[in-house]
Amino acid sequence: MALRIKSPAPPINVGSWLRGRPLTSFQPGKVYIVEFWTTWRRPCVAAIPRLMQLQEKYGDRELEVIGIAVCERTQTPDETRTNLDGWLSKEFPNLNYRIACDDTGNMIKLWMEPSVSRDIPTSFVVDRNGYIAFIGSPTLLDDVLPKVLDGIWHASGDADAHDAEFPRGKPLIVDLDGSLLLTDSLYESFLNVLPLGFQANFAAVRALASGKAALKHHLAQSSELDYATLPYNTRVLDQIQAAKAQGRKVYLATAADAKHAKAIADHLGIFDGWWASDAKTNLSGSLKADILATAFGKYGFDYIGNGPSDFPVWEIADKAHGVGLSKSIRSRLVTLKGSYLALDGGKADRRAWLKALRVHQYTKNLLIFVPPLTAHQFTLANTIADVIAFLAFCSCASAVYIINDLLDLKSDRAHPTKRARPFASGLLQLRTGFLMVPVLLLFSLMLAIAISLEFVDVLVGYFVLTSAYSVYFKRRMLLDVIVLAMLYTTRIVAGGVAAEVPISQWLLIFSIFIFTSLALIKRYVELATRLDCGLPDRSDRDYRIGDLDVVAALVAAAGLNAVTIFALYVASPDVQALYRHPEALWLICPILLYWIARNLMMAHRRLMDDDPVVFVFRDHISAIAIASIVAVVLIAI
Repeated sequence: MALRIKSPAPPINVGSWLRGRPLTSFQPGKVYIVEFWTTWRRPCVAAIPRLMQLQEKYGDRELEVIGIAVCERTQTPDETRTNLDGWLSKEFPNLNYRIACDDTGNMIKLWMEPSVSRDIPTSFVVDRNGYIAFIGSPTLLDDVLPKVLDGIWHASGDADAHDAEFPRGKPLIVDLDGSLLLTDSLYESFLNVLPLGFQANFAAVRALASGKAALKHHLAQSSELDYATLPYNTRVLDQIQAAKAQGRKVYLATAADAKHAKAIADHLGIFDGWWASDAKTNLSGSLKADILATAFGKYGFDYIGNGPSDFPVWEIADKAHGVGLSKSIRSRLVTLKGSYLALDGGKADRRAWLKALRVHQYTKNLLIFVPPLTAHQFTLANTIADVIAFLAFCSCASAVYIINDLLDLKSDRAHPTKRARPFASGLLQLRTGFLMVPVLLLFSLMLAIAISLEFVDVLVGYFVLTSAYSVYFKRRMLLDVIVLAMLYTTRIVAGGVAAEVPISQWLLIFSIFIFTSLALIKRYVELATRLDCGLPDRSDRDYRIGDLDVVAALVAAAGLNAVTIFALYVASPDVQALYRHPEALWLICPILLYWIARNLMMAHRRLMDDDPVVFVFRDHISAIAIASIVAVVLIAI
């Protein structure tokens, strides 16, 4: 059953209470904030001090704040409770509100899953009559809570007649793509159809010949979107919920295909009706304005939109609401209407761009410098060539990461942490990704040509292999980790080709085993996360949660084989020509053994990042191990 504004508040059903007395039921006359949070998300942690302030400020007005900890990265409920208790004692020793641990998953099923919001942290406000008065971001509580406490914003009655934002009785019309959704249903449909093969994509091209409406209709009918996990704009949802609480009618009017409009309206359960495009008509711009004018009259409705195509509708609307508008559109809208209500459109900041480009992953491309280092041929010319090669691989890798994110939208949104990625969360628009990919690839190719045609071949091979991984191999058990290991090794090959340095076979064999071990740890962490959060097996991967122990054994086997290969290398005649004290290199073997075993232990304890290679560069113990290996090599030289 859907959980919306005016719904009776579900019960509090938790396994254990960590702070404060257990709450058995909501008491009439009291207002409650039920906050869903987790320790590993910064917005959740940042919200706790503010909730403490709200409890302190409004406690004498019968406010009770309740924090529900969910999706902690631990293996057992006992470990979850122990870790949470220690974390709270350390970080918030003076916590003044109740904290419960949802170690059974009941609260997720009773509250989060039936609600519109899928993000964490999420705040539910329960009014004095036991009804849901608000669902949304805790950052909005400063505005919402005083109204709920004063009785002018509540679920069981009409809103205050003097609320200026939503005059009582006037319908609210909401656009979909870019407004209610932080994404575009057309691009979503296209990306959903793209992996279906040549025949399905050629059919889409044929549909385009009949016009944009026909293309939208064809893609909508051929695609299956997960409407529950699409990124909805919480600010727009808050406006809709406020309007509904005041007894206003709310309608959806969109240029998206009718299939998507109906499915989203049915999923949210908050619209009184909807208009959308069909196979012949593209409901956008002036046509949308004409339909709404016929239905409600000029100035007979308020409208929430986000782009240039909405100007004909804004012109005949009473009040204009703009979502994430650019500076030029804001200026035009002010000229047209005099004023408008600005709503956050989830625009990306610099961190979102860096995350989309995976700048933190560029550390992997440092492998390009390994061949000249291991061959002791680190000259100025080699360094310049490898720096250019490094930049070329970074640009190419960023393009592939974007392709991967675009193709993995559905699975990323179902993942507890990957759903925060810029494209999956709607921080970056999908069309932006389509534009970024060719620009990055062109820049990468230009750099590669500046080095040599042989390096271009390696770079193209890397792009083809990593694209094949994104489209096919990542969904194939064990083939995925082997391909990942090959991609890491390709970086080493590229460094040798760029610097024109011969690559040792020992180095290549060692690389295959060590990177297979790290790739398997990545799969181990993913499976462990799903196990801890009570999620089912992924339908788009061959791995099963029950494979966890087998994957751990393979991690150890591949890692130990890498140490064996290194030991054989130290004992080989090749070492004698490169090192004055080759016997010192034996010290590296126990360091590698410790480091590989520790990585597996950290993953088992749920202390490993999603990407173990990135973890290596953040972990101080790994840094000490790497520094020790470098010191041993210098001694051997």
